[in-house]
Amino acid sequence: MIHNETIVAQVTCPGKSAVGILRVSGFQAKTIAIEILGKIPRARFATYSNFLDENNQILDKGISLWFPAPYSLTGEDVLELQGHGSPLIMDLLIKRIISVKYTRMAKPGEFSERAFLNGKIDLIQAEAIDDLINSETELSARASLNSLEGGFSLSIEKLIKVLIEFRVSLESSIDFSEDEININLEILINKKFRELNNKFKKIKKTISEGNLLREGKKIAIVGLPNAGKSSLLNILSCRDRAIVTNIPGTTRDLLYEYVNINGVSCKLIDTAGLRETNNKIERIGITRAWDVIKKSDHILFVIDKTMSKLKQKKICNDFIKKISDNIIVTFVLNKNDLVKDNFGIEEIDGLSCISVSAYTGQGIDTLRNYIVKVEKNSSKEGVFIARRRHINQIDLAYNEFLVAKKNWLLFNNIEFLAESLSLINRFLGEITGKFSSDDLLNHIFSSFCIGK
Repeated sequence: MIHNETIVAQVTCPGKSAVGILRVSGFQAKTIAIEILGKIPRARFATYSNFLDENNQILDKGISLWFPAPYSLTGEDVLELQGHGSPLIMDLLIKRIISVKYTRMAKPGEFSERAFLNGKIDLIQAEAIDDLINSETELSARASLNSLEGGFSLSIEKLIKVLIEFRVSLESSIDFSEDEININLEILINKKFRELNNKFKKIKKTISEGNLLREGKKIAIVGLPNAGKSSLLNILSCRDRAIVTNIPGTTRDLLYEYVNINGVSCKLIDTAGLRETNNKIERIGITRAWDVIKKSDHILFVIDKTMSKLKQKKICNDFIKKISDNIIVTFVLNKNDLVKDNFGIEEIDGLSCISVSAYTGQGIDTLRNYIVKVEKNSSKEGVFIARRRHINQIDLAYNEFLVAKKNWLLFNNIEFLAESLSLINRFLGEITGKFSSDDLLNHIFSSFCIGK
């Protein structure tokens, strides 16, 4: 795609710095190189250059890099100028560049948008650039890089390939008789249904894990009243987020706090104490607590360690019976300072228990390290950063797939099935940008940095 305007932006952060970098992309990049440098630099080599003003006076000295189309970031001619990071020099150079005809300042994300439109990257990779820049943990950065390198795109393309093969076979059967194409349609359709279903389930699981990395693992802090749940939230988040009293039922609603625990992004959720109560408002809070428990990735069940061991064991067993086996549960034995017991991790009847004091802070570092270990162990290699848009499109495609299977069993109509497969193909194509509207592109790229 040829753009009739050339764009320029500062790639490095505004403000004083050792180095400031400008990027130029478009058909006027050659003219700009001649105007600023006096010549077009050797392609893909770092050249020490003088940066000249309109009177051929030296504005700055630095490194110039020239990437001729189509072998560049955007697929267009690209010029990069690496000079001293003085805001004044950067402004003077930008003014000099935009004085060239058909040249203007870049809009947010426009370099990445041009790379997408020119086929250098797909839409998933474009979004991965933004995710990588905004990563706050090592795990999310690695997952963003997986997406940027094309891992997520490849998974989608493999799914689309199976889908296209399925559609070709079906549409061939529509155009030709069974004798002419020599296939058993019933066997083929059942085989492709199984293959697509397996691939859908695998990719849904992978992007679900990636979305957790992007938005943070949901860790619910639950337990009986006065066990120290709110105190634990406060000490893990390093701030007085929750009101703490010795009155049972103080916390009646959900409290959310986003924290970074040793490089793992988490959403801590403080909940109402679990108990039978006649208080209408408290009952609503307890109902909400159970809703959160069902949707959490990890539960910290807080127990008052001053209780008898028999009662502690009963509380643990009663809770385990009420929840799904898929949810990770760690029992936090709080108020350990009052019983003068050892701090740390121990296995009790196969259950992970960590003794802490939310009042003194003892054992909290052990708990933090344990949370990190659990979350890193549950994060698989090859996970991709998934956005809500990706998850929504996968859900739309999979739901249509389930409808297609149901309708095939009811009606055995090839035309209906072919139409459903075409719709599934479109839903999946919108993830990578094979099908996209201008509104979708504007929404995605408007959140990018100016120089990206």
